[in-house]
Amino acid sequence: MGEADETQFGFSWFRPKGLQFLSNFIPFMSILSANALLQGAIVNGLVSVSISSIEKRFKLTSTQSGIFAATYDVFVTIMLIPLALYATRVNKVRCIGLGMMIVGLGSILVIIPEYTAGPYSVGEARKDVCVTGGPDKKCSEESTNSLSAHRELLLLLLSQAFVGIGASPLFTYGITCLDEFDSHKRTGRNLALYMIASTVGPALAFVGCGFMLRVWGDWRTIPSEMGIDSSADPRFIGMWWIGFVVCGFVALFTAFPLVMFPKKLKDTGMRKANDVHRTDASLDKDFSDHKYEFFKIIFMLLKNKTCMCVILMQTIEAMLMNGYITFIPKLLETLLGFSSGNSSLVTGGVVVPVGICASWIGGKIAKLFENRFKPSMYFVICFGIMAAGCSSCLLIRCESLNVFEVNVPSADLPKFGALETCSENCHCDAFFNPVCSEESKLTFLSPCHAGCADSPDIKFGASNWTNCGCSKNTIVKKGYCDASCQKQIYQFIIMFIALSFCIFITAPVLQSSSLRVVNHKHRDHFTCFGWLWMRILGSIPGAIVFGYIIDVNCMYWQKDCVSQKCQFYNASNLGWAFFYFTIAVKLTGGVLLFLAAFFYKESDRPVGKESCRTLDTDASESVKMSYEKNLPTGLSPQTMVY
Repeated sequence: MGEADETQFGFSWFRPKGLQFLSNFIPFMSILSANALLQGAIVNGLVSVSISSIEKRFKLTSTQSGIFAATYDVFVTIMLIPLALYATRVNKVRCIGLGMMIVGLGSILVIIPEYTAGPYSVGEARKDVCVTGGPDKKCSEESTNSLSAHRELLLLLLSQAFVGIGASPLFTYGITCLDEFDSHKRTGRNLALYMIASTVGPALAFVGCGFMLRVWGDWRTIPSEMGIDSSADPRFIGMWWIGFVVCGFVALFTAFPLVMFPKKLKDTGMRKANDVHRTDASLDKDFSDHKYEFFKIIFMLLKNKTCMCVILMQTIEAMLMNGYITFIPKLLETLLGFSSGNSSLVTGGVVVPVGICASWIGGKIAKLFENRFKPSMYFVICFGIMAAGCSSCLLIRCESLNVFEVNVPSADLPKFGALETCSENCHCDAFFNPVCSEESKLTFLSPCHAGCADSPDIKFGASNWTNCGCSKNTIVKKGYCDASCQKQIYQFIIMFIALSFCIFITAPVLQSSSLRVVNHKHRDHFTCFGWLWMRILGSIPGAIVFGYIIDVNCMYWQKDCVSQKCQFYNASNLGWAFFYFTIAVKLTGGVLLFLAAFFYKESDRPVGKESCRTLDTDASESVKMSYEKNLPTGLSPQTMVY
């Protein structure tokens, strides 16, 4: 195959001339970003929004749904080693395309358990009001052991396994391709655009899936015939699966062009003409002809202090970020009394626009630094210290609420104008639907706990109740009692914006400069090796650590036949715990980056164009020269760079 064929768009005999303009960086960047958007929508958006509906539809416990969510990370981790091993032997763009096709198939697969589970069935509706004279609800064998649920769970795990296997090349090979196909000076900008696409994807998924969850999700049944009046009924099941199916088919469409990209782009040589060689001196080695090349490279990375300091810093940051992504909405509910919907809205409303702006600015700053390692590290350290200071927003909270049977025992009810026995004959089971007695400013776990009597006109989703034994003179209203903390909310949002900005602005700078630590031939090994650490020791245990911190601060566990769920936390202790953890991670990360900069010794290779040897994985010199020959008279390659 000739050099011209090596840069042609298409495959085998299908190489139409009208599509050859796609074999350039800008079309590649656009298509890759579209795939990053879809991957983010599926993994970070749809799974998070749909998890409670999946639990309800297939009668899964919280542990089983946690296994479903973690399966993605497990299979991503498994794929990192073969990706690093074969990085120099494959067409990386084609691998990304094939991987995204697998992601599309895995996303579509969620429709299978929805079909095999059969029509959605519900139990008898139970109003969360006081019912006297009957025994407490007993657990049945069917509720604790369902073979059908295990079958559907296995199908759901299969879907997540496909998504994890397919997505792994996107954020390993995808990052290194951006560095290979364009000038190093623009790597920060390109990574910023890539991260922006990954941020927008989950936001779109939250909006779209949030709307579809209000639409009845089982086409074989009619909700009214099952006694379900509206989506406020806790038995209502939304159309959780439609987002996965739509994104899956779109992913198949956007992945197809990536399969046709060549190993080298036509304009790569021109774009990289003035790249400057920057590599740590001890890592500037070539093992291309060695029998054990892969193991030599990995052992070399392990021995290098700069490399390992950067990887360890990214690992603890991954632990922190994954914990924040998973639990920050719950933290807002606890600290500021937001509803789950409002906490997700605030989180998305801050993180998405701030993330986009900060990532773009970070990309511009990375370009100004020209990927010089030490200045970039000092910049990241400074903003890390600022982020640590801004994390004090986690100490801002509303006044503690008085909640009956949580921090207000029955013996203290007379202080709030109610009898100790006002709800003792009510069988409240595991109800949790907080209500407030405005007369006494006392919150109850449900209308049942407030002693509210049943009546024919009370339905699910009611906003207020009357005839409540623990609040005789006023109406009991839905929700927690008003903590009156508007000032604290504004303070928190301002500082949370600053915290998000400090985190996002450093990402492109850190990522682009860290690629300069290793030889260009070892970029894929370094990226995959780093992700392996970040997954195994960072993001996977991060959610576990944050979950443990949250659980140990639980003040009320809602228990049913198959699981238990915390519904009320000690806000003060929780805020301090998150704050201490954030401070520890940020300060440790700063020390690691300082050590990385201290140990970094740049290669003594002359500054200027990279040698042909280091451009082997980027673009051959002959391709660059042939491209320049075809330029119109009077135009230089530099004038053609966008």
